[in-house]
Amino acid sequence: MTEPIQFETLTYRLAGNGVVFIAIDVKGRKVNVLTPQLHREIGVVAERLAGDGDAIGAVVHSGKSSFMAGGDLNRIVRYYDLQRSPEEAYQQSRSYTEALRKLETCGKPVAVAVNGAALGGGLELTLACHYRVVVDDPEIRLGLPEVTLGLIPGGGGTQRLPRMIGLKEAASLILSGKSISPAEALELGIVDQVVAADELLSAAEKWVLESGNPQQPWDRKGFRVPGGAGLSDMNIGRLFSLLTARMSAEHRHNYPAPIAALRCLFNGTTVKSMDAALKIETREFSALTRNPVARNIIRTMFINKGQADRAAESSGRAGNGRNRAFSEKCRQAYVDQGLRMAADGIRPALIENAAFAAGMPEGPLGMAEEGFHDRPEKTRTMDVEAVKQALLCIQVLTAAEIWAEGLIEPADADLASILGCGFPSYTGGVMSFIDTMGMGQFFALCDQLTADFGEDFRPSERLRGKAGEGDRIYPPAA
Repeated sequence: MTEPIQFETLTYRLAGNGVVFIAIDVKGRKVNVLTPQLHREIGVVAERLAGDGDAIGAVVHSGKSSFMAGGDLNRIVRYYDLQRSPEEAYQQSRSYTEALRKLETCGKPVAVAVNGAALGGGLELTLACHYRVVVDDPEIRLGLPEVTLGLIPGGGGTQRLPRMIGLKEAASLILSGKSISPAEALELGIVDQVVAADELLSAAEKWVLESGNPQQPWDRKGFRVPGGAGLSDMNIGRLFSLLTARMSAEHRHNYPAPIAALRCLFNGTTVKSMDAALKIETREFSALTRNPVARNIIRTMFINKGQADRAAESSGRAGNGRNRAFSEKCRQAYVDQGLRMAADGIRPALIENAAFAAGMPEGPLGMAEEGFHDRPEKTRTMDVEAVKQALLCIQVLTAAEIWAEGLIEPADADLASILGCGFPSYTGGVMSFIDTMGMGQFFALCDQLTADFGEDFRPSERLRGKAGEGDRIYPPAA
């Protein structure tokens, strides 16, 4: 081999037979994750490969014991606080997509050797390579979990996957966010070969030497998406309608990512050019990075939860009595508010349906131990949106008062409310609910709810005083 060229996240090593081995090793990380530097260097290496007269092709592999875990969640969370314009978000979101496009159009065959989990952007890298070899280990997981983070695959996953396995199977994997084993991926057609660990690099190298085709199927003239594409196709139109209805019912219009994923899948596959299709995906992905839902879900359910799990593990405690008591207070406030509304003449069906529409797993009247049977003397007409806000806000206000007393931290409150009370995850939890809108707007909402529903929504002076410390609950992302 020639002397390797060392980049910050990659190593470029040319073997005597003309095969370049490109090793991914993001320094300072236990596992490889996507970073802006890795985005740039994949593009640089792709250009170098294209212009290397001694190289006949390449094998991409990991320099670590696993392949790639996907995006850097801490970096993704910071995006929202940057308050980028749509254009800034779009430009920032296209860097990885463009780097992978350079790799797959470099004019030389590129195989990828996957030795461990390839999730999110890690799997998208494998999809952009011309041949995919994975270690035969059922513990290895391959998948695109972005929808569970409030995002969509943003490195070409919504475009390459349906072109490989068809819209129906691609939608199933992307909308569920589930991961699969190498054997399952081979059966679906996502990977080309499954081999023993000690044969991984040699199998990928052999393909480059003997069979390497440097052109993706979707870049060849006459390519058609397996199973069809385009809403004018009766079966595809029916599938789109079915999935849209299912996602709307399942997520109650509170989670934008599944619908954005559907738009990418079905609109992107109607255009002939992969470059045009990738622009459709980037527009949808960049818009989601500017939406608070992704920030809220990632911060609470992944970053805060991970920190809480590590803290519990290090202290030897599986739970926290204070957090359980906190959850019970929020839950009781929710139930009591539902009962007060019913007693005030608001129809029970409206209350329960508003709770479900807000994202709660169960309505307050269904949770009430004593139930609600009395018929009030008169009925009261109330807008469903106001009832939704009231049922969420009474829990938020209860939590905020406990926080104002110094009895719980925001991260703990957010996590306890979602895991303990079923508070909807798209909000990020009770304190993120306030943080997203700001303290001033939250107090204005409380004032309106006080006028509509009574004094239970009036914040204490202690809580109002917290606004003097800043409009936000969490410190700005660095």
